[in-house]
Amino acid sequence: MRRTGIRKKPRVSVLIPASNAGCYIEASLASALRQSEPDLEVIAVNNGSSDDTEDRLRKCTDSRLHVITQATPGLPQALNTAILAARADYIAFLDADDIWLPEKLARHLEVHHRQPEIDATFSWVRVIDAHGDPMRMPCPRWRGSMNFSSLLSDYSVRTMSAVVMRRAAAVEAGLLDPAFTRCEDIDFFLRVALLRPNNILAVPQVLNLYRRHAGQRTCEWSKIRDGWNELLEKMRGLAPAETGRVERIASSNMYRYFAFLAYVGGDFRQATALAARSFALSRSAFFLDARNWKMSAAVVASRIVPRRALAALEYFAGLESSGNPRMAEHSQPQNGRRPEAHINGTQAALAQKIR
Repeated sequence: MRRTGIRKKPRVSVLIPASNAGCYIEASLASALRQSEPDLEVIAVNNGSSDDTEDRLRKCTDSRLHVITQATPGLPQALNTAILAARADYIAFLDADDIWLPEKLARHLEVHHRQPEIDATFSWVRVIDAHGDPMRMPCPRWRGSMNFSSLLSDYSVRTMSAVVMRRAAAVEAGLLDPAFTRCEDIDFFLRVALLRPNNILAVPQVLNLYRRHAGQRTCEWSKIRDGWNELLEKMRGLAPAETGRVERIASSNMYRYFAFLAYVGGDFRQATALAARSFALSRSAFFLDARNWKMSAAVVASRIVPRRALAALEYFAGLESSGNPRMAEHSQPQNGRRPEAHINGTQAALAQKIR
């Protein structure tokens, strides 16, 4: 582990788990180090990478960066290492392929300062592609606080990169569970939600750019489904009454998400089956959520309408399948072009649009 520079306790510790993230790590790291809140440390855990992730991290000369290299695989293990190494009272999670807007940390810390009883805050998310260009995929826009039931019903946090929280609460919740290979974030934040009522709060502003690209862990819907089933089994033991009240609605929402993943992967037949399962689990919840209507319309259309017409419907619904030319074009950086080459322009344009 490399630690250089002044050992003064920072206001916030940024935690970046990185596994074979060489293509994106510099853009993510730059977005953390260029925050308007400069009093921070960045702890990057190179978690068994076989690409040039380590070399790209070591190239950074900013004394606020501390690099830990460990061979133990697994996202929970990497995050637990970073949490325990953090020196600040607040920790912020940043996936190695995601990006923050410059005022991200300052806004979260303002909220925590005003409401010290809150354990965790999360901001809104916008989706970008492999190059950092905006995509039309819909994202939750939660307002106010969340408790265990609302968080399980519909995981509006979306990504760990959205979250800033008290380090003490992370430790009190028991850190991340290494037994999970999927849904480890949902499990963790549900246990945080069980610490105190309504202790998770939304910051109603887009401050995160969530990157979608071919090969990421969140593209594998069947593995996420297995993780979801393991999660429900665990929650039935930790909070049986709360879980029982919302389990069918929660599963209905998750199966819509699985249908979405199957759809963008080009498996329209499987997407149809998963959407039908979402409907069967909770018909009332299915009819009341516009996301279900859009997903279902696209799934049905995929079986009966021409490709060109389907692309137009996908645009309306905020979906892009692997059969969509734009999805194929932007699924991976090409010709040696790395996303950090124009990340400042992307951040500036999005920030201007948001304001």
